[in-house]
Amino acid sequence: MDEFKDRLTEALKENNLSQTALAQKISMSQGAINNYCTGKREPSLEVLFSICKALNVRSDYLLGLID
Repeated sequence: MDEFKDRLTEALKENNLSQTALAQKISMSQGAINNYCTGKREPSLEVLFSICKALNVRSDYLLGLID
C-alpha cells in the first residue's frame, strides 16, 4: 500500500487540501487521514470511495493500478 499513501499525499497537494480539510469533507478525523497518508492503516472501500469523490480522483489510480 506504499503506492496508495504516496498517491493520496500527492492528490491532497494537487487539490490544495490539508489532511484536516479532507477529513472534514468526508466526516472523519484528521488522525485517520494521517494514518492513511503514513501507511499505518488502509481505508475501507467506503472510505476509499469517499476520498476519491472528495479529491476527484479514480480509485484505481490511488491504488496504483493505473498511472
